[in-house]
Amino acid sequence: MSAEPKRDLVGYGNKKMHFSWPGGKRLALSIVVNFEEGSEHSVATDGLVEGVGEFLPVDLMVRDVGNESSYEYGSRVGVWRLLSTFKKFETRVTFFATAMALQANKPATDAIVKAGHEVCDHGLTWTEHYRFSYEQEKEAIAKSVEVIEELTGKKPVGFYAREPSVNTLKVVQELGNFIYDSDVYNDDVPYRVAPGGILLLPYTPDVNDFHFLSPMHRFSNSSDFFAYMKDSFDVLREEAKVSSKMMSVGLHARVSGRPGRVVALRKFLEYVRGFDDVWVATREEIARYWVDQVEPTI
Repeated sequence: MSAEPKRDLVGYGNKKMHFSWPGGKRLALSIVVNFEEGSEHSVATDGLVEGVGEFLPVDLMVRDVGNESSYEYGSRVGVWRLLSTFKKFETRVTFFATAMALQANKPATDAIVKAGHEVCDHGLTWTEHYRFSYEQEKEAIAKSVEVIEELTGKKPVGFYAREPSVNTLKVVQELGNFIYDSDVYNDDVPYRVAPGGILLLPYTPDVNDFHFLSPMHRFSNSSDFFAYMKDSFDVLREEAKVSSKMMSVGLHARVSGRPGRVVALRKFLEYVRGFDDVWVATREEIARYWVDQVEPTI
C-alpha cells in the first residue's frame, strides 16, 4: 500500500491571531470576480462538454450553443454591470481571469485595469490542471503570464487554477512572479505549507455565486445569496474581535452580472460599508501586507 499523502489537518488550530490589518481593522474582505467567459469547456475547443451553467449539459458530444450563449452574457453584459457596481461603492476587487477571456474582450480588460482592480492569473484557459503533466502545466502557466502581462502591462502576482494538480504550487513558485496562490479552501487566514513556500490565500467554495447554477441550485434568488454572505460576514467579524480573520466572496460575471442576482452584491456592499473595522482589499494587497507586516509577528 502506498504512503498516505501528506496533509495538515491542524493548521493554526485554536491559536488566537493577535494582529491587525491596516488601520487597526480586524477583518479583511476579499471580493473575487471570476472572469472566464469564452474559456469554458467546449467540444469545439477541448473535446469536453461544459457541465456547469444555467442549464444541464447536452447529452451528446456536440457544441452546447445554449450554454455558450449564457456564458457570453457575462462577457457582453455582466462584467459591465459588476464594474459599475464596484465603482458606485468605491470597491476594488480581484479578477480571477483566464488569459483567453481577457484576450476575447479587450474593452473589458482595459476597463478592469483602468479601475484599479487586480488581475489574478486563472490559467491560460479553463483546463483542470490535474489533467496536465508537470511540463504541460508549467508551459501553460508561463504562457498565461505572458498573455496577461501583454494585455494589462503587469505580470500577475497571484494564481488560481480552480482544479490544481499536485505540481501547481511547485510550478507557480518556480516561475518567480507569483507571491500567492489561492487554490486552498481550508482556513480563514493566509498561511504557508512550509517556510519559504509560496503564500496561500484561502478562497471560498461556499460564499460563492456559482451555487445559483446547475447542477448545484443551492441559491434560488438574490435574497438567498445575500443572507449567506451576510451571515458569513457577521460570524467572521464577531470572531475577528478576538482573532483576526480574512473573508472571501466568489462571484462570476455571467452569474452575479445578471440583473436579478446583482441585487445581492449591491445589498452586501451597502451592508459592509456600515462597519469601520473591515478592510476591503484586493488579494495582492492582503498578500503583501501579510508578508510585510503580519508574518514577522506570528
